[in-house]
Formats: sequence, C-alpha cells, structure tokens
Amino acid sequence: MATVLRILSVLGCCLLAECLRHIQTTQLGLDPPTTNRLNGESFQQDALATFNGYQYAVLWEASERNTSIRHVVVARRVVGGEFEKLVLDDYGQVEDDGHDVISLGISRTDGSLHLIFDQHDNDLRYRSSTPGVATNPTKTIWAADVVFTSPILNFLPGLSSIDKPTHFSNITYPRFLDIPRQAQKLIPAIGAGGTPDLLLELRVGRSGLGDDWLYHYYPAENTNQSGRWVEVGKYLLGVNNNPYINGLDFDLQGNLHATWTYRDFINDTGKDVAVQAGPNGPENNHDLNYAYSPDGGYTWKNTWGQDVANVPATANLSAGSSKLGQIGAVPPGTPIAPTSPGIVVFGIPKFGGILNQEAQTVDSAGRVHVLNRENGTGVEQWYHYWRTPSLDKNTSGFWIRTPLPLSIPGDPNNITGMVGVIGKRGKLISVSGPSASENTSKGSSRQGSDHDGTDVTLFAILPSNAPSPRNPTMQSSALTILQSTSKGHFQDWDVAWSAAGGCGWEPLVDRYRVSERVLSLFLINSDERNNGTDGVVEVVDLQIA
Repeated sequence: MATVLRILSVLGCCLLAECLRHIQTTQLGLDPPTTNRLNGESFQQDALATFNGYQYAVLWEASERNTSIRHVVVARRVVGGEFEKLVLDDYGQVEDDGHDVISLGISRTDGSLHLIFDQHDNDLRYRSSTPGVATNPTKTIWAADVVFTSPILNFLPGLSSIDKPTHFSNITYPRFLDIPRQAQKLIPAIGAGGTPDLLLELRVGRSGLGDDWLYHYYPAENTNQSGRWVEVGKYLLGVNNNPYINGLDFDLQGNLHATWTYRDFINDTGKDVAVQAGPNGPENNHDLNYAYSPDGGYTWKNTWGQDVANVPATANLSAGSSKLGQIGAVPPGTPIAPTSPGIVVFGIPKFGGILNQEAQTVDSAGRVHVLNRENGTGVEQWYHYWRTPSLDKNTSGFWIRTPLPLSIPGDPNNITGMVGVIGKRGKLISVSGPSASENTSKGSSRQGSDHDGTDVTLFAILPSNAPSPRNPTMQSSALTILQSTSKGHFQDWDVAWSAAGGCGWEPLVDRYRVSERVLSLFLINSDERNNGTDGVVEVVDLQIA
C-alpha cells in the first residue's frame, strides 16, 4: 500500500504572497504496475478539470482480470466530495509507454466530454460522450453505457472525409483547452457558423520529424445532435526537427500563447523509436521559441507583433471570412517554421539542458511564464522565463530569464538543488489577489502591481529529482510549491507549501479550479521502498488564502 501523503505545511509571508493550506486528499484509484508511468505526465492536458460544480478526472487502471491490460477510467465528483468512476472496458491498453496518457476536454456549451488516449505515433483514438453530461450532471447516471454510447473513432467527427494518413496517423501528445468567451469573439467565422468552445492540439509525426496541428470543436445545438470539429491547420512546422510545446494558454484579452523548443532529427534507422526515451533524446533540444495568435490559432505573430504565420489552407478560406486572406507577406497555408523571424526568444544550444514539454502559464496581466531548465552555468537548474505584460503596449514583448536559486531558505526538500537533465518536470500556475501594498501603509510603493491594482502570485509546483532517503535507487517523492510575485518582479521565491512524500511522478494541476482559489493537484503517491510499484492516484486540494 502506498505511503500516506506526508505533509509539511510551510506558510510564507502572507503580506507579500499567497498562503496555501491543505484541505483534503482524495484517492482516485490504483496506478498500474508499469515501468513507465501512464498517469501523470507533464504534457497530459487535462487529467483533472472542473466545470459547473463538478470535477472530472481521467486515469488508466489495470484490469481486475489481467493487470497487464489497462482500461480508461473517467471519474467525477461534486467539488470537494468523493469520486464516482466509470470504466471503459471495451478497450485494453497494453503498451508500457509513458506517452500513452489520457487527455480530457469538456465542451462548456453542449456538456460533452472528449477523450483521446493511448497515443504514441499511431492512429487517432478519440471518443466523446453524449451531450449534456457536464451541463446537466445531476440528471446524468454515471455509467459507461449511459455516458459513452459512441464508439472509438480514428478521426474527429465532422472531418471523416479528410485524408486520414495526413491528419490522423502518427499521433502523439493530444491536448485540449477551453476557449474562453473573449477568445471566441476573435475567432473568424469558418464553415456553417456557430462558435467553437474547445481547442485540440496534437503532433503528427515522430520525434525529430513532426508537425503540430490545431482543431476547433463546434458544440451541438441540442442534445439530439452531435458537435463537429473544424480543422484550423498545421501551425508549427518541423523541418528535420519537431516542436515540443510547453503549453497553450489564452490571456484575458483572448490571445492564444505558445512556447516551444525544437528537437533536431538524427538517423536512428534500425532502432526502436517507440519507447519512453528513444535514441533521439532531449540532448538534441534547442532554443526557447514563442508566438501568439490573436484569433484562436488561425494567424500567428512573434513577440514583437510581426506576422509570422497564416495557418488555414486556401480550401478552408472558401467558407468565408473577411478576417482571413493574405496577411502582409504571409500567404494562406503558411505555418510557423523554424526559420520564421523573431520566434527565438532565447538561443539555447543543443546539449544546453532545455527539456521538452515542461510548463507554461499566462497570468491576469498577460505575462507569459515558462518553466524549463538549462545547464549553461555548468549545473542543470530550473529557469523561469517570462514575457512583459501584454497590457503595457510600451514594454510588451520583452523576455526576462532568471534561474531559480539552487537553495531556497525554508525548503526542507531542497527541491531546486538537484534538477536532472531528464528529471521529473514541474508545473506553473498563477493567481491574482489584492495588491500587497494595500495591506501596508498608504505611502508604500505599488511598483510591480498590475493595472487593475492587483498583484499576481506565481506558483511553481516542483517534484523532487533527488535520490530517495528511503531507497537510494529511487527518486524522492517529495514535493515543494514555490511562490514569487509581480511586486517582487518574480525574483522573491520562497516556499508556499511542501510535502516530504506523495509525489512519485510529475504533478498536474486543475487549471480551471484556480478561479475558486484552490490548487487541486493530480499526484501519483508511490512507496519508494517498494520501487514505486504500488502507486495510488490521488487528488490533493490546497486552499489559496
């Protein structure tokens, strides 16, 4: 049985930053006994999502009859309650491959759930629920034969006629993202009308030779119909390389932001590339790149606002939109390429230590924050990269790079002291609160506060990469959450909360519950003494004071 989460609550200075308080820990299920983790990978978007008073989670669990076979489990609960689960046992997952996670998306309009799962350079595996499941949860019986009545598809509904080898083969890293209302207003009218509310991003191709594509989901108009997907297009082009994104996030103005690194291709003919870490590894990663889209992914600009991509093919434009067409010198059907001007914000050489798919978030002022790592000082350590606020037109577009200190006073786990070249990856999330200066004298400076008089706190959720004190052959399962503030120009890192154990793999966070001032973490709690083979999937809730 996995060890109980060992909690050491560390409260920072509440005048300058947020405080975190443990609310509850809830068990979701047993983590499958595989060598490579199938639950809780940094690129899993999402494993945990809150909507309409309910929290939803997805995970793999081993079959009761044969532990070498895993089934998709979808769970839900009234926020703060216990989870109820349904099992989709008509599909068995058998590959011991940590790429093969489950990604969950929720349509906030028609209430449908969307799943893509078991993907590593293979044909698409997509499944959606009946409409109304999430918009009418109290009227929905939580059973597999009620919620998921449609079969597994190798295409997206509405796109059955497009070329499957081009669009839906060699799929890896599917990600869903809610399209907020402000962003919906900026998306051009394409097709038969309506407004999309869910975005899908995925890679087509393999490590070192792949491109990233975008799709929009247009919700069903009533429960007797099904929604449909529309292709946005190929937005990131690989040229003898492939992009690995840290994330996709909308800001409050509706802009979509992406950061990524490229991995160059090496010839690996005759070698097994469909494994957890193939012969073309992160040593071939280079550069931190950035672009943003003002229209949901159709067109893209570099950090200085210059046009670099016009994604939709000409065929898509025939449906009609006055917003699209040739944008400057960028013709339709042009994705972001490795040579696109102004996309490299920090040049990091190969063997420079940057890892793929670590973390990204956008705060309420429009600052883009990235967590990744470098070894340019001779030591591999975490770095925080951030872009100056989009709300400030005079300074927007500048990027700042600072290493996280190798030692944080008050951190019992010394979480930043040992990072590792391919160690467990962390997460970033931001919250806004009253300006800290309002809690001090009226004469205090408000430098660093945002335009609306609020301060932003940035949380870095960091797993330990140090050896376990209980089993030196295993990594520690300790977890520390660090915090920094806009008032301190994100250099005032201190400890918000820590646990001596309970995080056996990469932590995930419910991005949609942060608005309730709760950090809801998806963790794999495994016993290091048993080589992590008896893990429990848990949700740990922390109140933001």
